[in-house]
Formats: sequence, C-alpha cells, structure tokens
Amino acid sequence: MTAHLIDINPQHVRTLTGHSGCSVSLCLDGDRYFVRKVSASPAYNARFRLQIEKQNALAGVIATPRVLQQGEAGDLLWYDMEYVQGHGFVSFAPLQAVASIPAMVERLTDPLHRLSATVSGSLDPALFHAKIAELKTSIAKSPFYETEPQFLDALLDQLAAKAWIGIPQTLCHGDLTVENMLIRDNGSIVFIDLLDGNLESVWMDVAKLIQDLESGWSLRSILWHDRPDPTAKLLRTISRYLAEEVTSQMTGFFPELDAALPSLRALQALRVLPYVRDATIFSRVVSGLRRIGSIEAYA
Repeated sequence: MTAHLIDINPQHVRTLTGHSGCSVSLCLDGDRYFVRKVSASPAYNARFRLQIEKQNALAGVIATPRVLQQGEAGDLLWYDMEYVQGHGFVSFAPLQAVASIPAMVERLTDPLHRLSATVSGSLDPALFHAKIAELKTSIAKSPFYETEPQFLDALLDQLAAKAWIGIPQTLCHGDLTVENMLIRDNGSIVFIDLLDGNLESVWMDVAKLIQDLESGWSLRSILWHDRPDPTAKLLRTISRYLAEEVTSQMTGFFPELDAALPSLRALQALRVLPYVRDATIFSRVVSGLRRIGSIEAYA
C-alpha cells in the first residue's frame, strides 16, 4: 500500500459512469481534482488489485491516468488516479475537419504499436479454448440464445476448432473501445477503464477496437436506430473509416494478423453476449457477428 498523498476521506464532487460494478467518483482535495475507484465487492478485490497493477504497468507505455495512491476501506480496495479532462468520441469526432481524421488514425494506432513492442512469447492456445468453452456455456444460458441457436453454435464450434497458435503475448488495454477513451482538445487520447484477463495480447485490443468501430457497439445508443439522425450518420461514416484504416495499418504491421483477425473479432463480440439484457441489442450484436468476414482462413 502506498503512503497517502491526499486525504483518504476527500470531498465527493459527483459520481462518474462505470461499467464493472465498481463505484467511480470525482473527488476534490483542496484545489486538486482526482478520481477514486472502489472495488465492487470483497470478492472482486483480487481482480481489482490486478487492474491497479495493470494501470501502473501500462502508464509507461500508453497514456492512461496515473495511479496516485491506493488503500483499503473496510473490506473493499480503492485507489485514486489523476483526473483527466477530455471529450468522449461522440462529442469530439463529428466536429473534426476531414483533414484531421488521418491524425486520429495515427493516435489510435501509435499506442498499439507501442504495446506490440512489449511482446514476450505467445499465448497458450489452451487459454483460447477455455474461453470459448466458457462462452458456449454462458451464451446458452442467455434468455435470447434461442433466437439464434444454430448460428451461435456453429460459430462457437468453428472457433473451438481453431489451433490459436502464434497469438503474441503483450501488455494490452483489455477493453479497447472508443467508450474507454478520453480525447483532449489537442486530439491526444488517454485510455481509461483497463480490464484484466488472461488473453493479454495487443491483437485482442486491435480486434476489439475494430469490431467496436465497425459494429457501433460503444455508440449503440446513437447508431442503433431505424432512422439515425445526421450526427449518427456522420459518426457511422467516421467509425467505419477508422475501422478500415486501423485494419489496414495493423495487418500491414502484423501480416499474420490478417488471417486471424476475423476469428479474434468474433471472439471479442461473443464475449459481450452473456451480459446483454435486451433482445434488440442481442440481435444487433449477432448481426454484427454475421458481417464479420469468414473465419475459415485462420486454422
């Protein structure tokens, strides 16, 4: 545990949005703003500790909020991190001039290149097979599974038959979506809400980001409508352009990624299905899975 740099009982300013069940708050200590994150439960503490360690490890590789201090209150772990002022993708991207979009591509791909430099061997294929087996069980328990059982079973069987050899093990974000980015006024990106896991590979980050941009998962409240408004149409155009450019650049950098990418994208999309609680959203995710190219090429 680090020494306390700021008041462990600071002034609460407002509650921030989180997705893991953890509480996230903007706090004030004197004239200094910071963010405090508290573990969702005692059972979650082990994962929470791993996430703190991951944020510290990645701070020297990509832009992510600096961990200031950590501690324990009762039976819950907590940590404080620097407060980063920035825009969400939804408010930033539509206001950019066309000429500035290539710079956005560079700011998305440069951190991926830096993560790729942390390679330390390859992931054990058994980790992928275990994850796919877990997904097969959990997706079958979804109340919406029966709307698409043949497609989902066939896709999971195809993925289970893959060898999953040669996926590099690297540091990675773990949940790289546009929803987990803060964009400063100068266009630089700070990555937030890192996720721990055992499939630690920049290839998983690339697949997650491309699937997010292509399917519109992070922008679903805006894009997934029968009659999207002009802003939604513009966001859709920008997102798909970014998906194409990120795909082109990363498969150029990793030639072996090209054949594996459809399978990795499918795996990343499937991972959200057990948590979906809305039939329409479940259907949209499945539609996105159907649009992914053939996974046959990757054995």
